[in-house]
Amino acid sequence: MPRIIYALFVGIDDYLGGVNSLRGCVNDVTRLHDLLAARVAGGSDRFYPLLLANAQATRQGIIDAWRSHLGQAGPGDVALFCYAGHGSQENAPPEFWDFEPDHLNETLVCHDSRASGGWDLADKELAQLISEVAANGPHFAVILDCCHSGSGTRDAEDVTIRQEKADTRTRPITSYIVTPPPVAGLQEQQTSAAGPAMPWAAIASGRHILLAACRPEQTAKETVFPGPAGLERRGAFSYYLQDTLQQSGAPLSYRDLFKRVNA
Repeated sequence: MPRIIYALFVGIDDYLGGVNSLRGCVNDVTRLHDLLAARVAGGSDRFYPLLLANAQATRQGIIDAWRSHLGQAGPGDVALFCYAGHGSQENAPPEFWDFEPDHLNETLVCHDSRASGGWDLADKELAQLISEVAANGPHFAVILDCCHSGSGTRDAEDVTIRQEKADTRTRPITSYIVTPPPVAGLQEQQTSAAGPAMPWAAIASGRHILLAACRPEQTAKETVFPGPAGLERRGAFSYYLQDTLQQSGAPLSYRDLFKRVNA
């Protein structure tokens, strides 16, 4: 039966507010988009992609695109969210401390997150957004090529770490798109093909598959890989994920896919 695939690709190399720039994130989501578009072309499935790059990928822009685009997915459809960029942490308000013994939220850093008045997209908010789409019944996959804790370092020559320093500002609870009472009632329904769940998995209410570049204590790296027109910057996880999908001659389970990517 033909499927409808709604995909939201977010790649951020350029940031406001003094955040270290990256160089391979837009390449990552563009290449994955191109691969999926080629796979679907000529078949019965319908592919509806939306790509947000750099200045398009503001915090509000991502939230709005998620709700308006991925929110169209219904029973039998496929929803895909792919993010390549900086991951980080932020001080969690006391209302979230029951979920975070270290009092830190894991976050995705949006284009304007560290500009004046801006905030990261916190794990609690990502869980809320997942739950909104998952409630409509699609198959939902999330791909994250970023780190989940921040130090803003470089690992070695020509190898960049996709993590930004933790946001130490005091963030008001009113700035979140999810409030503590709903969060407290959420239950874990996540299926993770990547081994141990991410810290926010315990409060994710929507059933989904997560493919992540690293565990919280690890780092996601980008460096130089072969591209269509020569060498280009890519995230290591995204590159090998794409390569595995291209080389596989038959459909793979998520677990087998992740094992091959990490082989």
